[in-house]
Amino acid sequence: MSDFTNRYFKRFSFRAVVAIALSVWLFCFNFSAIARADDTTSATENNTTLPEVTVPDTVDSNTISSEKVSQFATAYLQILDLLDRRGNELQEAETTSELQRVERELEAEIIELIDEAGLTPPEYLQLLTLANTDSDFGERVVTQLQEIATSPEASNR
Repeated sequence: MSDFTNRYFKRFSFRAVVAIALSVWLFCFNFSAIARADDTTSATENNTTLPEVTVPDTVDSNTISSEKVSQFATAYLQILDLLDRRGNELQEAETTSELQRVERELEAEIIELIDEAGLTPPEYLQLLTLANTDSDFGERVVTQLQEIATSPEASNR
């Protein structure tokens, strides 16, 4: 295994890492949506809205372009880096308002990373789900992740 694989996946399988990332991301979306429902004044003041995320029941992974896989892999790695750097802030939050603030910040950063990679949040979630449920697509993603890790730009990160 490469250093990249050891760094990002350590003892976890790809599916476990995807499940963890998906859970954290969905948690941020769901908690923020609940918080906004409870506090509509705060949501109005911040003027932020979450995109509606829907995942089609069936997707043919063979129709997904290499470019989309590359965009997904790029966003995925950046999100993992973000969660690695700031994920502990969620556990360290001492009050509900502090937890909500950190969640909103992480949510905004995740959406920005996805957008910068050239995807929409629904596309990202769809690809993340597919990587977790379709072993062939999961292998395509792992291959792309390894290519990114061995690229000259990766050494500059």
